[in-house]
Amino acid sequence: MSRFKLISITLLACAVAAFAVAQNATLNTSGPTKNDYRLKIVQPLEGARITGSTFQVIVDTEIPAERDVRHDSKSMPHPDVDVFVDGTRQGTMRDEKNVVDVENVTPGPHTVLLVAMNKTGEIIDRKEVHIFAVAPAPVAARPVVAPPPAPAPAPPPPAYVPPPAPAPVAEPLPKTGTSNPALALAGLGLLLGGLALRRFA
Repeated sequence: MSRFKLISITLLACAVAAFAVAQNATLNTSGPTKNDYRLKIVQPLEGARITGSTFQVIVDTEIPAERDVRHDSKSMPHPDVDVFVDGTRQGTMRDEKNVVDVENVTPGPHTVLLVAMNKTGEIIDRKEVHIFAVAPAPVAARPVVAPPPAPAPAPPPPAYVPPPAPAPVAEPLPKTGTSNPALALAGLGLLLGGLALRRFA
């Protein structure tokens, strides 16, 4: 075999191998690209008014070309999305995560910047929104209600007073008189006799 044919066969084999490797490589090595993904902010929207010191940043990390396709190991990965508030990084959305909680927000205007990157770190999209944070309205203090006074103590029970003793019942005197006239005359005679004896004694 001539040297030219050997070199041609070698180059052809390398080309076939490179093509096969490219076909077997997953989309995770480079996807998504700027043509595959457009960053979509769900909240906060431009000019949103935030009440309080916390809010959530929510984005749509789905890739339009992969939306109706069954996801598996060969599917294009979701981008990573870095979230910045006034230039300070607040967190990163990875894989299926599409929410970042932002805390300790001071009242006033703020700039929220979102940067989407593929797995190789290439920036594929970025969005910026402006919000305004306001402090929550102060909660009115509840009036202090004095508790009702305690009920007066019950009066003590009255002292025991024994009932009065029953009055003595007078016993009837024995009857000394008689209704017999003979006995009455005899008695009278004895009385007169006694008086006479006393006079002449």
